[in-house]
Amino acid sequence: MNKIIVLLVLTGYLCNFNISAQNNSDLLLDSLKKRAESKSLSFDERLLALERIIPIAKNISDSLYFRVLDYRLTLLNISGNYDGAILEADNLISLSRKSGEPQITADTYKKKGRLFAKQKKQLQAFKNYSRALELYTILKDSLKFVMTSKSLSFIQSQKGDLVGAEYTIVNALDYSNAVKDKSELAWFYDVLGRIYRERSLWQEAIQNHRKALQLENSPKSRVSLLNNYAITLTKARRYNDAMNTLNIALEYNSITDPIMRYRLLDNFAFVKGKLGATDAIELLEKSLKSRQEINDAPGEYASHIHLSEIFASQNNDTKARYHAQQAYNIARQLQNTEAIVRALDFLIPVTEQSNVLFGEYSALSDSLTSAQNKAKFEFAKLRFDVEKAEERESIALNAQSASELREYKAVRRRNWAFAGLISFLLIGTVFLLYQQERIKKQRLLDTYNTEKRIAKKLHDELANEIYLVMTQLEDTRTQPVLADKLEHIYKLTRDISRETQPISTDNSFSNELALSLQNYTSDDRKLILRGLESVNWNQIDGKKKIEIYRVLQELMTNMRKHSKASFVALVFKEFTSILEINYSDNGKGVFLRENVLGGLENMDSRLASIGGTIKFDSAVNEGFRAEISIPI
Repeated sequence: MNKIIVLLVLTGYLCNFNISAQNNSDLLLDSLKKRAESKSLSFDERLLALERIIPIAKNISDSLYFRVLDYRLTLLNISGNYDGAILEADNLISLSRKSGEPQITADTYKKKGRLFAKQKKQLQAFKNYSRALELYTILKDSLKFVMTSKSLSFIQSQKGDLVGAEYTIVNALDYSNAVKDKSELAWFYDVLGRIYRERSLWQEAIQNHRKALQLENSPKSRVSLLNNYAITLTKARRYNDAMNTLNIALEYNSITDPIMRYRLLDNFAFVKGKLGATDAIELLEKSLKSRQEINDAPGEYASHIHLSEIFASQNNDTKARYHAQQAYNIARQLQNTEAIVRALDFLIPVTEQSNVLFGEYSALSDSLTSAQNKAKFEFAKLRFDVEKAEERESIALNAQSASELREYKAVRRRNWAFAGLISFLLIGTVFLLYQQERIKKQRLLDTYNTEKRIAKKLHDELANEIYLVMTQLEDTRTQPVLADKLEHIYKLTRDISRETQPISTDNSFSNELALSLQNYTSDDRKLILRGLESVNWNQIDGKKKIEIYRVLQELMTNMRKHSKASFVALVFKEFTSILEINYSDNGKGVFLRENVLGGLENMDSRLASIGGTIKFDSAVNEGFRAEISIPI
């Protein structure tokens, strides 16, 4: 009975169409919309009503016909029938192309992209958003261009294509004048802030976060933006600013979402831990418990990571290992590769038997990098395919005048030229970075070979010749002074053979040290560096930097020559007045009483010259460990 009533009512609307058909069609569509959204009828009943109206609407006008089809697409979407909605979208796209309605085509591509996004089919979503974006460019629909760019950049940033996301956002902001509600732009600046954060471009990141906060008026949205800003400040080691920002966020009474509140409280406690507050651990554990009570698994993961990092900074390896292990377990349950890799980054340095973990770490890191590179390639290819598809199909050309057609082609040529330029610049940048990296490594190798050659010449040629003269002078009673001098020269040549070229102690020190240490790695030998970048090297004396550099070189050289290790870890920890460096490997180890001279004794002497100490710990088949402590 309900079906008959619905059909009679809708048919009644059509019977009243006359010269003012457009106005009446609007009334009809309003009625259809209300019924499509009505919960008093089942979805099947509402769809059936639309099915009966579609052939009638088709005879009235294309405009009404397309709008009814669009309502059916919307209804299928609301009902959760995404596959049916996608088929309807394909039908509407095909019909609108044939009828020369590019606006409808563009809007439908956008809706189709949203349907794929709901199903987490990111590549298909990206392809359809790209098609919509291309059409909005032609139609000069700046507002929809901006909003579609938002959807595109979200997918790119999620997949790790930060360069692509940055390009999409910056391009969209060129059309920001079309957006009346400027708070809509806050999201773009916030994402830019997070993109620059990942590149450690702190000033640019902070500027974009502040711009986002200037544009956003909604208290709920501002809380999220403040949290993201605080994370960037924390990464930049501006802990006091981060704490002030989190305090502002926590003062908002509009925080009704417990997940967001506990996120803010956990980040606040973590910053306090970075500042050395005594109650930081208690606050972090309280946040963890709260997150466990509401079954917030991603939140629990973040709490465990924060606790592991703070305990590690306090040299409490037992608790640091426990929380890193818990984070690892949660990441495995969530099947989040990036989270697993990060948890392993904290777990491996505090785990004695870490060979298995390190193998997993290496495999997952390579897999993650490969997936991100694949996503970048696929996104670029999809954009190219969209351009070619639009060119082949030549949409809406019948509805454009000759001048509009020329302008359309000109815009496309400019887009192609610009895309080509961007691609060339990106490829050029990657090539230059690769060349710079290769040159750096080659310079280090050349330096090492030069040092080795000089050392060999000093020892084998000059030193041996001097020693021969000394031997000849042993029985010469008239030349004791000369013999002593020659012996002194021999010792000098031996010492000189251990010296190297000057080491840069300026702002590039940490980078050069990291690069030098990485040269000791291979396919069979991996190195993990933790905490190197967090050390404030600018406050450490240049002489100390040189001795640190040399001692670590000697440790790595001994490892490469003698230990046969497959895994090496170097952990840097900076305290108020002490720099601590912990070295460990999984090599064959030694009996220390058999190896107290040479390199080990030389390292102890080097560190003693700057007030530092080094302690060794090793046994056969149990690896080698060293703990370095230096006053700063």
